[in-house]
Amino acid sequence: MNGSTSPRRLLLIANPISGGGRGRLLAPQLAAALRARGAEAEVHLTTSAGDATARAAAAGAEPWHALVAIGGDGTVNEVLNGMPDPTRPLGVLPVGTANVLALELGLPRRVEAAAAVLAAGHTRALAIGRAGDRRFLLFCGHGVDGAVVARLSEVRSGTLGKHKWLGPIWHTLRHWPDFHLRATLASGEVLDGLSSVLVTRVRNYGGVVQLPADVDCDSGLLHVLAFRQRSRSAWLWQGLRGLCRRMRAGPGLELRRTTSLRIDGDAPFQIDGDHGGRGPVAIDLLPVHARLLCPRPRP
Repeated sequence: MNGSTSPRRLLLIANPISGGGRGRLLAPQLAAALRARGAEAEVHLTTSAGDATARAAAAGAEPWHALVAIGGDGTVNEVLNGMPDPTRPLGVLPVGTANVLALELGLPRRVEAAAAVLAAGHTRALAIGRAGDRRFLLFCGHGVDGAVVARLSEVRSGTLGKHKWLGPIWHTLRHWPDFHLRATLASGEVLDGLSSVLVTRVRNYGGVVQLPADVDCDSGLLHVLAFRQRSRSAWLWQGLRGLCRRMRAGPGLELRRTTSLRIDGDAPFQIDGDHGGRGPVAIDLLPVHARLLCPRPRP
């Protein structure tokens, strides 16, 4: 499901405050690098939350061969959710905090290297998750990580760096939640008594934690991590295992693959690092795949 068609007209949708303002600086540089390769490139700098979605939606009626998101994973998610046709080629210049998608796909961060990848036009097909009516390429977390993101959305101001996550994480540890969730999978299997559920399409989490090796972004399925541990110490131990690339199934963590599920329980959830609301939430896969502009695989 991968292929190559060089895009000749590209719309660059850039978050100007990503990376401490690097988004504003790098967008015109990327446009110039693409023009030097014979492509047409136009830059749109977003002005507020939701503007990337609105511009991507308007681009559906315009003759662009590809859209390019310049920013973090949140900017990519906004662009994806605005695209009337989510199969239109989508490129990324990662300028965010974690850049999970870029790490997962090996996307270059330097302008010249990124321009070369975009101009080459090689695409990689990725399944698109949907939580409620919102699409995602990375994950939907319901429970503890949802609480951290919900707290961040309450106190966030200005640009977002990794240090901005420390306060929400500490707040969640101090006011430790006791969620009781139930996940019902497409097969009819029910996982009850859960403290948190992470539905993911990628193995990297937050740019630092490695999820179990069973998680494969090319599987075309939703990977469900159902957590049962409830104490702070058990969660910190699980996080440490992830940092050391040793997270795996056990008494406190069950792993499943599915095409859809429903998570019941009153807890906040996050979608690709942005606050999504409170549960319950239904999650499934779109019948079409996104086409990400990526480096060619090595032979």
